[in-house]
Amino acid sequence: MANTAQSELLNHRLWNAYAKPQAYVPLEGEHIYYFPQGHIEQLEGSMYYGLDQQLSTFCLPEKILCKVMNVELRDEPSTGEMHANITLMPDHDQGEMFVEARRHTSLSENLLGASVMLNHHQLGVLSVASHALTTQCRFSVIYKPRCCLSLFIINVNKYLEAQNHIIYVGMRFMMTFEDEDFAERRFGGTVVAVGEPEWKSIEVEWDENSTLLRPNKVSSWEIEPSKRSIWSSCLRKLKKLVCCACL
Repeated sequence: MANTAQSELLNHRLWNAYAKPQAYVPLEGEHIYYFPQGHIEQLEGSMYYGLDQQLSTFCLPEKILCKVMNVELRDEPSTGEMHANITLMPDHDQGEMFVEARRHTSLSENLLGASVMLNHHQLGVLSVASHALTTQCRFSVIYKPRCCLSLFIINVNKYLEAQNHIIYVGMRFMMTFEDEDFAERRFGGTVVAVGEPEWKSIEVEWDENSTLLRPNKVSSWEIEPSKRSIWSSCLRKLKKLVCCACL
């Protein structure tokens, strides 16, 4: 059993390393946040900007706290494309960070109305997630690292760590990408705007031009704040605490 577990962990690490620098596949038993927006982005190859309204239509929160029940790492023999089939279970103990989904009075009517504005891929992702959340049942997602610019399954600890950083306009950061020769390259950039919701709420400008495809909007857990920016963030927090204490 121990050898089997070690072999699975090794295969998992090798798959992650081969996929691309930003790729991440969780291990069975992990708690993660699942972002339906990112899943749709992978399917469509671009961000769907009308999605906020559709999340509301399906009574879905922006992120869903889940436990990873099973992970199957696969590759297509004909194309060599790698993907992971990840089975998730919505977490019963969502706490303050989760918005409880409500059971639809008529799910078919909601789907019919939403289908006017959604294509079948988007409709499928939202309806499956909504059903799993409402009935507290398992659901599966397929993650293809080569087809997705941004992670849509995030380890809870990584997410919480990102929340400790105050993201502000002018903040400097680094981010790693893979070039055409599969070599890792680090790029620096500057935050130029911060909005809502969390998914890709940070607008950035890159320091240098590149032929590599890089997003102009990112999420807080994707970037690595520079050391100077981390110190600035700490000072901002300290200043805020001092101001609150003086009230």
